[in-house]
Amino acid sequence: MTTLSPRRGSILRLIVDGYIATGEPVASSVVASDLKVKISPATVRNEMVGLEDDGYITRPHSSAGCVPADKGYRFIVEGLEASYIQPDMQDFDAIRAALEERRRDMEEWADAAASIVAGLLKTLAFASAPRADASRIKQLEILLMQDLTAMLVLILHETTVVKQLIPLDSPTTQDELFRVRNRVHEAVTGRTADEIARRIGVGDSGDGLESLILGSAVRTLRERDQQKISGYNIEGLGRLLGAPELSQDNYGAELTDALDSDEALYELSEGAPSDGSAVVYIGAEIPRVEFNRCSVIIARYGVPSEASGVVGMIGPTRLAYKRAVPVVEAAATLLGDLVTEAYYGYPVSGESTTAHT
Repeated sequence: MTTLSPRRGSILRLIVDGYIATGEPVASSVVASDLKVKISPATVRNEMVGLEDDGYITRPHSSAGCVPADKGYRFIVEGLEASYIQPDMQDFDAIRAALEERRRDMEEWADAAASIVAGLLKTLAFASAPRADASRIKQLEILLMQDLTAMLVLILHETTVVKQLIPLDSPTTQDELFRVRNRVHEAVTGRTADEIARRIGVGDSGDGLESLILGSAVRTLRERDQQKISGYNIEGLGRLLGAPELSQDNYGAELTDALDSDEALYELSEGAPSDGSAVVYIGAEIPRVEFNRCSVIIARYGVPSEASGVVGMIGPTRLAYKRAVPVVEAAATLLGDLVTEAYYGYPVSGESTTAHT
């Protein structure tokens, strides 16, 4: 964690808080009047010069007040990480209520999370639906479509349904397909593509129709697992682009182009840890230049080795981190409870859903 003297740290916090609140450069006289330990404006100016020399703040004009640099915001975020900040009770309850309305439909969770986080923070928010790292079959069905065509239906553990048409070598009946389904179902249930291939020896055992079904199941699972970039629900783009800092030099158009592809959000999401804690990227720290005027906060949710997704937000670097980080982490916690309940019938962090009531 970045180290500053107590006095210099207090001055930096006042500059950051003042700039976040007003969007205007913060003058040394304002800082001097707000300090709990009173010192002269001249001393404050000297400390601000030191903060500027060290890269924590900048001066838009030589005679103007100061604004935080990315390093100054990072100092604030590191302070939040050092001491966990509880989300505001109203924020927590609003997120829980929004998710509770759609708790029975897993496909709606990402949309609900993105919508409520965007509304609370007044900026862009995004979320992805929970998805397994390696797809596992929960249920397998085979339906006869035509004499020489069957449909393989795979219900995966993350409640996704995948359908695949299979051309048959010879005419068959639904009764025969049902018998094949019964023979292979136990062998594939709960297993990944690689586990099925190792256990069954696809292509080396079973009759022709059975091998055809198993081979199609393995290929379908592998194709799905190769699609690493999953869709993201995005809410609040207009609010993000309405920020004054992002409306200059055609920057908004560049940002919109980057968000049109899931690839950018996928790359940012890769760094989110699996414990539900938020990762914060600020300005130039973000490897993609399209986001260099923004801050991104992302948290992963779900059940490790079963299914996981991400929830996050994008805003200008002039962001109320003390509120935004706990909001994103609260959304991840509550989404994680829904995933756990879907898999095990109860939330792992049961205390989290009642601690704020």
